[in-house]
Amino acid sequence: MDKAIRVLLFLFCFLLCAYPAKALQDYEVGNIRYKSFSTHTQIIIEKTAQTDCLPARELTSPSRLLINLFPAVLLTLQGRAEVGHQQEIAVGDNFIQAVRLKQEHESILQVVIDLALTEYTYNISSQEPDSLVIDIRGPRDDSDKDLVVDLLRKIESSPSIPSVSPEKKGKVFKIVLDPGHGGDDPGAVGPSGLKEKDVVLAVAKELASLLKKEPGIEVHLTREKDRFLYLYRRTEIANQLGGNIFMSIHANAAPSRKATGVETFINSRYAEDKEAALVAARENRPAEFKGISREAEALLWDMIQDKYKSESNDLARSIQKGLSEATGLEDRGVKKAPFSVLRGAAMPAVLVEIGFISNPWEESKLKKDDFRKKIAQGILDGLKDYLEKIELITLEPIAEN
Repeated sequence: MDKAIRVLLFLFCFLLCAYPAKALQDYEVGNIRYKSFSTHTQIIIEKTAQTDCLPARELTSPSRLLINLFPAVLLTLQGRAEVGHQQEIAVGDNFIQAVRLKQEHESILQVVIDLALTEYTYNISSQEPDSLVIDIRGPRDDSDKDLVVDLLRKIESSPSIPSVSPEKKGKVFKIVLDPGHGGDDPGAVGPSGLKEKDVVLAVAKELASLLKKEPGIEVHLTREKDRFLYLYRRTEIANQLGGNIFMSIHANAAPSRKATGVETFINSRYAEDKEAALVAARENRPAEFKGISREAEALLWDMIQDKYKSESNDLARSIQKGLSEATGLEDRGVKKAPFSVLRGAAMPAVLVEIGFISNPWEESKLKKDDFRKKIAQGILDGLKDYLEKIELITLEPIAEN
């Protein structure tokens, strides 16, 4: 009997140790090389299809470009890199001095590009599923900034995008719900195979049915079936509908299956902590405004998002309170991180994580219709609280004639 117990304990410990290694093997970053041209320098990073990157961060004194890859582990001659491992690739051309790599976290690989220029432009793209391409070029002129200013004037004057505060009570208030992922993009997948795209679509539909019963509310979904949408297209739909609120609904995931709880995000240029960065990395895909350079994109983002920063924060706090109270799940609070799906929304915008699909216990709850209804009711409670606070409309039951 004792021998059998010892064997079982050994197998249990073996599986605990083996799982992370197997998981990390799927996210190995191997060959990193560069090509020098007269007009630019190109860095090619061979990766797996699952590995993505956070929006790049520009640093000065000296001039550097910082990119975090997630989930990713550097593959060296000795095997998978340990946390803290560093190495450098010397370049020394007209655009780049060197590329430095650091295994910042067991699933985050930090890439720092030491630049030879103080004024530059860059582009990041996934030309193939298994490679990330970074192009560094010289500076462009300021013509794109005029394009952005003109675009913002059109946004401000457009009747299709109403003010955050309608002039009178009773005016129709448009809420755009965005069920994350869809189609070929399943999102996170739980231990038993539950897909994020299916859970969030069901929750969004339940929430929409509740909102339709409220007077003065008009609700729209970016997708009503299992189909793929590019991230920029989701806020584009919301803007075209003239939405007053944009809410992207997701199910969370983490390397540790013990992670639990609900949290609500607002957009920010940088993540406030590593956990927020991991969530943003998982939800993001590389996305840029078409035909607009890096400088113009940054200016456009700053000007649009600054206008709605306060409203987005108030909205997030109300939703987070309603969601945590209705579900009874751990309240992880309101956080800030860079989300491509929120960028470009000409209205208050939030991203809601309704629970950890990677946690077996929470995954089992997310499967159940009654729990999904609790999630929808919690979000509705938060929305009503937000709307009543800013005195936009009075959400009272419609009196029977």
